[in-house]
Amino acid sequence: MGFIESLQPAAVLPDTNALFQGENPQHVYSVRFESHELWGADAEPFALTADLYESYLETTA
Repeated sequence: MGFIESLQPAAVLPDTNALFQGENPQHVYSVRFESHELWGADAEPFALTADLYESYLETTA
């Protein structure tokens, strides 16, 4: 599970634009992940931040 650190302005989604399916602008979220969430409890402690388009994200409860 990642944590949203910031919300960036909408940008052209490269997935659809490259296939000539339209620009499909979406907000981009900076999401922080802790290393143990990605690679398990034995991972060296650090955080990784990724900029992800809205359609790449899933909500969790």
